[in-house]
Amino acid sequence: MILRSPLRRLAATLVPALALGACTNGKLVVGSLYNRLDDRMMEQFAELGDFEERQRALFEERVGTFHVWHRRTELPAYARLIEDVAASIADPGRTSVEDIERWGERVERRAIAARECHPVNFSFELMRSLEDEQLDQIETTLARKREERRDRYDSRTPEERVERRVRNVGKWSKRIGVELTAAQNAMLRTAFTRQTSLRTEYFALSDRWRAEFFHLAREQESPDYEGRIAAHLDELWSLLESEYPEQWERNRRLWAETGLRLVASLDTEQRATLSAWLAKMGETLGAISRDEPSFVPGSDPSVGCLVGTAASDRATAVSGPAG
Repeated sequence: MILRSPLRRLAATLVPALALGACTNGKLVVGSLYNRLDDRMMEQFAELGDFEERQRALFEERVGTFHVWHRRTELPAYARLIEDVAASIADPGRTSVEDIERWGERVERRAIAARECHPVNFSFELMRSLEDEQLDQIETTLARKREERRDRYDSRTPEERVERRVRNVGKWSKRIGVELTAAQNAMLRTAFTRQTSLRTEYFALSDRWRAEFFHLAREQESPDYEGRIAAHLDELWSLLESEYPEQWERNRRLWAETGLRLVASLDTEQRATLSAWLAKMGETLGAISRDEPSFVPGSDPSVGCLVGTAASDRATAVSGPAG
């Protein structure tokens, strides 16, 4: 099962990552990146430990089902969102803070759907099949990788982390043809500085969550195994929001206001370039969503969210025995 934070965020932030990371918004580049989603998830699964062929097959079926669902259901939703943003920022003065907040809420809804449909939520049969040695190996691997990320984070001062984030935004914006001004970089720097950092708190929360997860995962004979694991997985996706709601909401508001200021600060050339690039990206995502996937999912909702069903239907699928 995939529990480390990079893959936890992969499904939730896939389209924004492609939009910022690709040197072009054409289908050739973005499509090739997107089409490797299932391969990348399987690669990271394999890094966790030594799995038997049947265990790999169980997870691959769930990854493939997730990928088809995401292509058919989520990409069109992201395409519509990106096209709405493109149309709004094309006209000076049109975008409001309510627009920024509404876009953020739409992204959050897509993130929630992707989290609910993540393959790990349908992997109870796989979890039950894991031997103690495999669980020990997975737990050790995750702990080691967590320490590596913690060490990287601690190796920088708060000021260095802010400057790194500003540079990264500038780098991605250049890739889509938008050169940020000194004033715009200053806005970003101020927002990153004012943002309440919860990274240390997240490390502590997720460490406790992971310890409890492996405690539950070893109780494979429990009559309520699936229900207890499912409830614990649900907690993972909103650790910070649940534990630090005030700080979380302040950060959301901060970035909504900063987003509005940045949009308002766009000059004519920046506005035209960004709007056109986003509109093209929306078209590209729509086209990718219509491609025929290589994986043919079945009709069993116990292995993943199916095209045409709501993500919330997962609760029904996981409430029964894993089979």
